[in-house]
Amino acid sequence: MVNIKIKPWIASLPEYIPGGTIEDIREKYKLKQVYKLASNENVFGPSPKVIEYFKKGLFDINYYPDSYCRQLRKKLSLKLGVTGESIIFGNGTDQIIEMVCDAILEKGKNVVIPDPTFLTYEKSALKNRAEVIKVPLADYRQDIKSIAGKINKDTAIVFLTSPHNPSGTILLKEEIEYALENISKDILIVLDEAYVEFMPQEDKIDSIGYLRKHDNLLVMRTFSKIYGIAGLRIGYGIGNKEVISNITKLMQPFVVNSIAQIAAIISLEDDENINNNIQIIIKEREKFCKKLRNEGIAFVKSYSNFILIKAGSKSLEIVEELLKNGFIVRGGEFLGFPGYIRVSISLPEINEKFTDLFISLYKKYNS
Repeated sequence: MVNIKIKPWIASLPEYIPGGTIEDIREKYKLKQVYKLASNENVFGPSPKVIEYFKKGLFDINYYPDSYCRQLRKKLSLKLGVTGESIIFGNGTDQIIEMVCDAILEKGKNVVIPDPTFLTYEKSALKNRAEVIKVPLADYRQDIKSIAGKINKDTAIVFLTSPHNPSGTILLKEEIEYALENISKDILIVLDEAYVEFMPQEDKIDSIGYLRKHDNLLVMRTFSKIYGIAGLRIGYGIGNKEVISNITKLMQPFVVNSIAQIAAIISLEDDENINNNIQIIIKEREKFCKKLRNEGIAFVKSYSNFILIKAGSKSLEIVEELLKNGFIVRGGEFLGFPGYIRVSISLPEINEKFTDLFISLYKKYNS
């Protein structure tokens, strides 16, 4: 019997349940080909320039990485038009969320979040013994006025996300501005834009521009999605430099490895590749949705690189059938949408295979 005493409240934390890996599914079902469409990764992978750079070898990995990410900080600050001091880097945005909560929250404080949403917001708040106030989505969208209405004297952070995960919906300019104007200036508003690059240009808002007027705004983005280096784990936040400076004090040294830093720098220089991939994903998303629409299958209009699809009461059976045929998707039960599945947009030929199979399974289980 183990005698180590773990803090009792840890047992009540919500648990992230990872999906199956390609190798797991390949071995379990004796498959030659498996397609992972569950985690919203970029199927195109990183910029070819990243691959080319590392083909020459890995140099200086016997040295610790630059803990301040100086070269990357300079490159990103120039690209975004912000000061280097206003940027914080982390081992993915998950770590930034955790540091933000560690810096601000304590017992007696609370955070307000849409529900459902990215699990890390809730876990990081609960870890700091803060209360989590959840505001249900309205027609799959974040209800900004209801979120603002749930704020009380103990609220310290509001988490928003656009595009939203797992629904794929976005916040409009007037909704962001309502939040900025009606939420107290002593409450930090965290706007998670992990999927912002997949939005059509006409729907994007100038979130970086809002930072100049609102010291209580922190914008988060990542290199995991459109930049295709999720396995290297690097994300960043932009906010008021004083706020960023204090949060950074919680960071352990060397959390962003040197390979990730170099890959991120090269990725930022390859706009042509990134823009090309964005256009392909947007085009494929439209084709994907058109095919579902033509079959009368309900889905949520997405502005991201994934689609939330209503699979029906037999969604678990459909997910299992998809696995047997080599397609890994994310079941809606874990995401807060039972009866749905979330599917990442992939290459044209893979999307075609998936939609053909899914439509046949949908008809089989929903006839």
